[in-house]
Parts: sequence; C-alpha cells; structure tokens
Amino acid sequence: MKFDLSNLTFSNYDKKINIRIPNVLDDKLAYLLGIQVGDGFLKKIVRKGKIDYLISYDGHKINEFEWYTFTIKPLIKKLFNKNVKVRKTTTGTVKIYFRSKAVFTFLNKYCGITQSPKHKITIPFIVFNSNKKIKRAFLRGLADTDFSLMFKKRKEKAFYPVIDFNTNNEILQKSTKRLLEELGFKVHSGHRIKPRRNKMHDSYYIQISGRTHLIKWMKEVGFGSSNHMTRYLVWLKLGYLPANTNIIGRHELLEK
Repeated sequence: MKFDLSNLTFSNYDKKINIRIPNVLDDKLAYLLGIQVGDGFLKKIVRKGKIDYLISYDGHKINEFEWYTFTIKPLIKKLFNKNVKVRKTTTGTVKIYFRSKAVFTFLNKYCGITQSPKHKITIPFIVFNSNKKIKRAFLRGLADTDFSLMFKKRKEKAFYPVIDFNTNNEILQKSTKRLLEELGFKVHSGHRIKPRRNKMHDSYYIQISGRTHLIKWMKEVGFGSSNHMTRYLVWLKLGYLPANTNIIGRHELLEK
C-alpha cells in the first residue's frame, strides 16, 4: 500500500532535523504500528499556546531494555530518520519518547492509530486491508508488547505452551481475535472480572494453546522481542521455563 503524503505538514523542527516519512506500508512499518497499539502513546498536547506532538513507548526496565535498544530505537531511525534515546525511568520502566508533528500526523491520520488514552483503540483498517506479510508483522509487534508466552503443567504431561493476551479494551480484543483467525489460528477468548487496587476491572482475553500452534506461530509470526524469545528458547532447551526468571537469568541459562 502506498500513502499519498502530498498534504502532510512538517513543522520547522521536523525540517531542521530532516524527519522522513515512509510512503509505503511495509513489514517494518506494520511491526511498529503493532508496537504503537500495544505499548505506544500518541498525544497532541496543547499548553500555553504551544502544541506538542508526542510519541512514546514504555516497557519493562529489565526485560525489555535490550529490545528497546537494539530493535525499536534503530527501527524509528530507519522509518523516520529520527535518533532517539532509550531511558530507564525511576518507576521501573524503559522509555523512548520524541516529538514530531509529521510523525504524529502520519501515525494518527494516515495509519489510523488512535490518540491516547487508548480506550477505543483497535487494529487499523489498513492492516486488515493488507496482505498476510503485513498482518503478521503487525501481529508480531502487538505480541511483543501485549502478549505473554507461558508454559503450563498438565498433571503428568509435559509443560505445554500458551500464548496469552489480556486487555481492558473489548474492541481491541475482538479485532485481534479477527486478525488471528484470518491468519489461521484457533483461539479461545472470553471475559473475566479481575481485582486490581481494591477494585474490579474488566479483562478481555485471548489464548492460543498447544505445541502445534506455537510451532505455527514461530514459523509464520515469531517474536521480535528478546524477552519473549528467551522464554521460548529456554523452554526448547529444558522442556520447561523455571519460575521467576528475568531475561538476565534466561540468557545465563542459554549460555550454559
């Protein structure tokens, strides 16, 4: 898919730092859109006559620092010609943030990414209207941020894998289920009420269970996040995933 960028406006700052905007929806952009829907923040902030066009991403301080540094940071550079910093915060997260009117407008108006807060965010129409390569790349980005890979024990049977997705956004759950089914995955989905901070909250979940579907996932979609990949590789090596290990511990297990 090609974008008509003839009406896209660049701020003076965009022009100064030579921001570029991709004119084609390829697998790299689709992957970033998945990350944006998952961990991204997109907001136009007006204050004291000044407008900030903010784009940011937040992840786990330990488990996702490597991925933010070696995957997301160079991806933003490749797509938008924007150098960004990966920062560890005092609240236990790793963060990338930058400002750009052109990038904000492109993601919001051209790609269909809803502004934050993301209560009604959904998978963009342009993804559903694309080929399987684009759909899989988007799904990989969303999974790297919002999915988890677990391994459960069934009595005397070996540990079996479950790819799990939970959200408080029913619209996103339904559109994600649709995308998974279009790609040939058999899913189990539903709704739970879960306690959090002394209140009950809606949780909409999707689960893809079993070795066969994990093999299909790794062959067709895969993970770009080293956090997820190390979980998968340790399971392959040991047949189970030791409890309470972070990415550092998993790297040590794999190096042994």
